[in-house]
Amino acid sequence: MKNEGVGGTTLPEAASHSSDQEGEIIYTQRTILSPKLINQVRFLYGQDRVPTVSVTRTPGIVVQDAFTGGGAQADSLDTERHFTLNESLTWSAGRHLVKGGLLIPDWSWRHYIDRSNYGGTFSFSSLGDYTAGKPYMFSQQQGDPELSLVQKILALYVQDEISVRKSLAVTMGVRYDWQNFYGDHNNVAPRLSFAWAPGTKGTTVLRGGVGLFNDRLSESPMADVIRSREGRTFRYVLLDPGYPDPTGAGSSIEDEPTSLVQLQPGMVIPHSLQFSAGIDRQMWKGTTLSVNYIESHGFRLMRSRDINAPPPPLYVERPDPAHGVIRQIESTASQESRSLQVVLRGKFTEYFNGSVQYVFGRAFNDTNGIGSFPANNYDLTGEWSRSSSDERHRFDLVGSINGGRWFTIGVAFSARSGRPYTMRIGRDVYNNGTTNARPPGVPRNSLQASGSANLDLRWSHTFALTKAEDEDEGMKFNVGVDAFNVLNRVNYTGWVGNLSSPFYGQATSAQAARRFQVTARFEF
Repeated sequence: MKNEGVGGTTLPEAASHSSDQEGEIIYTQRTILSPKLINQVRFLYGQDRVPTVSVTRTPGIVVQDAFTGGGAQADSLDTERHFTLNESLTWSAGRHLVKGGLLIPDWSWRHYIDRSNYGGTFSFSSLGDYTAGKPYMFSQQQGDPELSLVQKILALYVQDEISVRKSLAVTMGVRYDWQNFYGDHNNVAPRLSFAWAPGTKGTTVLRGGVGLFNDRLSESPMADVIRSREGRTFRYVLLDPGYPDPTGAGSSIEDEPTSLVQLQPGMVIPHSLQFSAGIDRQMWKGTTLSVNYIESHGFRLMRSRDINAPPPPLYVERPDPAHGVIRQIESTASQESRSLQVVLRGKFTEYFNGSVQYVFGRAFNDTNGIGSFPANNYDLTGEWSRSSSDERHRFDLVGSINGGRWFTIGVAFSARSGRPYTMRIGRDVYNNGTTNARPPGVPRNSLQASGSANLDLRWSHTFALTKAEDEDEGMKFNVGVDAFNVLNRVNYTGWVGNLSSPFYGQATSAQAARRFQVTARFEF
């Protein structure tokens, strides 16, 4: 892939080239051990190699929400060998259908050669500061770029589907999750659900369920922790550096305090409690209306915090002068979401078959993920707000229009209300190397982006080149035409909330414009 990362406020000189070489071997087997016992196994082994090279080798230049230039500082080589395993047993007896097994979603050997930001990056608060040559920060990485680690994730589960009577089914289960990056091993997640069809016609089904679900830590932040812990890689953050020489004559970056990455003591696996209730109603033959309420509460979610940031009220000096940023990865955040879903699916008319869905929802949290820092590392007031992924209204239509042998068109239409984004001052108010500070009293994600709408169409037809008794056999030629964003609507993205940016309140990018695609496939 050539010239990745370009667009919006990123200049072509800050692009990078990468490639992805991947190979997989998959083995599956289903064995009937007895009339009541079935064993299924699926094993996957794969290898990946992803090299990335910066187009320009000069130091990076970041003018907050104005432009990004210089070198991408993205040089790296990631290689991986991994396997996954899904081993399950299914046993049926009377009213019970019991399933259980072992899951290994990822067991991988990873090797990194990470030379990202080895040339350093200058960060400026505004175009005025860039013109004056006054960066607020210079960051650079040095040391041994190589690191190897093993990621181990596994789960055990068992569930029992009980047919209490013809109109009532209850499912009970429990799952245990384990990951080698955590010292937390108490991760038992019980779940319960039911489906009840009152009456004799069975045209109405009531559903409900509740369950606990565990998350997991990706390997990338753990690699940062290991590098920091073992002293392999040294990260430096200089505030108010010189430009273009950050340290000045006679000095070296190695003379500056190093930054660290660590896990919060006693950190646990994030988890969420989810429950739902709904009703399915057959409106007419082949068409069903579903109404569902879904609620979720996330606990101990991931965030990052600089525990060595200059403390209030002056925010001048770091508590530990021997180190710069001490990024602590914590499981201290939370989230809650609620949504009402209405879905109509089936054959609506003689000519249209598909589904229509409308979702009204709300989502709140106090983190944007494991890589996000609060505006003030000592004050989380204002962090609890709308989630960055919160969309109040969602509408989706997917189906096909059948007008005869030569006239079958696939239709996909979606409409979304806008997501929120955050107003920021755009300057390093707290003297910690970030520009996350917001105006006093302004919460996170207080601004509103515009919504989006998209219509895709597809027409295809298969020509039988030879006659065969089975329509799935014989030689066939298929041709298709796809049209994406048929209405050519401009769906804006990349909204800027930085008050110091010339693009404040504007979008700096957009989704793809109208596109057409022609495909052809020959089968024999």
